[in-house]
Amino acid sequence: MLDNFKFETFVDMHSNIFEEYLSSVIAKLRETNPEYRSIEEKIDSLYRQYPKVMTVFDAEKASDLSEQECTALIEILEHRNKLCDMQQEAIYFRGCYDSVGYLRKAGIL
Repeated sequence: MLDNFKFETFVDMHSNIFEEYLSSVIAKLRETNPEYRSIEEKIDSLYRQYPKVMTVFDAEKASDLSEQECTALIEILEHRNKLCDMQQEAIYFRGCYDSVGYLRKAGIL
């Protein structure tokens, strides 16, 4: 390892824009992953078909959904969970990629 190497993580150096960085990773996922875009489109379609489902997320009002709307809500939540999993995977692999860069900079690789 290089004696003069000072290890600073991205978060250390840019903590004020870390959320923006994560958002950029997710935005690239939307651009590059057709499955991700397809799931987002399914969610949007379900919201358009069952607009009342959106009211469930309003914490200040009670919501009364029909059986079909409840089924749509369950499907939306499943899709949102899948998107979250995909986002976390993309962020994880981006971190792995960045780690290799840090190791190269440190002269370890």
